[in-house]
Amino acid sequence: MSINRKRTAMMVISSVAAAGVLLPTTASHAAEAPAARPAAAQPEGSSTISGRGRVEVITKVVELTAKLYHIVNNAIERNQNRSGYVKSLMEGSFYEAGQRYNVMVVNNANRYTSNLHGVVYDAKVSGHHGTYRVIVFESGQFTNHGDGGWINWAFRGWFDRDGGYVNFRRSW
Repeated sequence: MSINRKRTAMMVISSVAAAGVLLPTTASHAAEAPAARPAAAQPEGSSTISGRGRVEVITKVVELTAKLYHIVNNAIERNQNRSGYVKSLMEGSFYEAGQRYNVMVVNNANRYTSNLHGVVYDAKVSGHHGTYRVIVFESGQFTNHGDGGWINWAFRGWFDRDGGYVNFRRSW
């Protein structure tokens, strides 16, 4: 196998593992292979790898890539922009509902009162940033008695707002 094909194969394996697509059993089967015998001295720039050694090298790359993937993923989750998380819940709900209904996303720890009509979706979503209530509905009133701002609530649709009070109208 040429050096370019080897590099390409390693890049593909690394990319697949980083994307979380590699099946866990693949790495465990590769880890079961016996260790490679020490290679004889090779000229500089040579990359000849024997059959068993190839499995060991690929296993090490997959293991390292998987570890790095988890480290990066956890760092992103811990440091993710909380307001961006709330906005993405709101936007995703609005577009999944066909841009026809009002949407309210509120931090479930906030105090609020609501009188919403024509509710088509009402769920609690829990994640690293806490639990949020996502409501998709036709019309009604909502009052946030807690802290405002994008980190605690977000809404979209057809409404009039006065501070923490929002009056929602039907879109049709």
